Amino acid sequence: MMASNDRTWKNGTSSRGCVYNYCEGEHVSLTDLKKDFSNHRYLGKKNIPYYTDCIFNVANVCHVTDKSGLHGILKERGFKGDDGFSWWSLSVTDDDIARAKQNFTTSPAFQSESRYGNFRFTFNLKELLKRYSMQYCYRTAPILRVLDTRLYKQEIVYSVLVHPRYITRYKKYPRLPFDDQYLCGYSQGHMSWRCQSPSDDYKHCQDVCDEEGEYFVWDHVVVAFHMKPGWALRAKRHRLFDTLSACEVAPVNLLRKPQKKMSLYEAEAEIEKLKNIYL
Repeated sequence: MMASNDRTWKNGTSSRGCVYNYCEGEHVSLTDLKKDFSNHRYLGKKNIPYYTDCIFNVANVCHVTDKSGLHGILKERGFKGDDGFSWWSLSVTDDDIARAKQNFTTSPAFQSESRYGNFRFTFNLKELLKRYSMQYCYRTAPILRVLDTRLYKQEIVYSVLVHPRYITRYKKYPRLPFDDQYLCGYSQGHMSWRCQSPSDDYKHCQDVCDEEGEYFVWDHVVVAFHMKPGWALRAKRHRLFDTLSACEVAPVNLLRKPQKKMSLYEAEAEIEKLKNIYL
């Protein structure tokens, strides 16, 4: 589809079967998304309270997976691509939230639960970029670009692309900015994120009278490392275990069948069992 301001939106389907609209090479603000999708079930709501953008400067990223994915990562000693990319989310800590002076952070972007599985790998982004550089960029710094904006039913995803500088097919995407004046930027090991919708449920807000609450979209940032077939973003097994933790799976989740969510106790026991095998 074509938006009224000539911004081009296309249709896509994720590897987990979720449909979305996407705009390549641009991180589209919430204000512009409302204009482009005025009939959207959540974006079109008029009684959502306004929040000043809160800026997070995040040092870590995480990759969450299920039991099958965990076994594969440990066996391969690294993270392979999904549809040509290795996907990571910003890992926002309580300290990050406190520094941003933002208390109304109830969306999935800020919760310890995950929609993708019971096992979370958390790496320092600077370390991960260095590993990528050493393994696939001939020790040169990788390039960070604005990949796209994806609009799902209730979720806005701002994607950042990371790729070796010798790969030229991504030149159509602009470089990621260096400062926090934009929706997303990277500088000195930190990803800046200007969060526009920190909550997907405003039932606790006194400005909303409906007892059922008002549901809205929520936004977050993901980092996509370009991965060729056979590539894996590798680390030694002891480092993988150092970064691994168990987490609970959210009631509404995107687990791939036949995977089932485990209890926190079961997930922690699975990690201990694998430590005995690999370490």
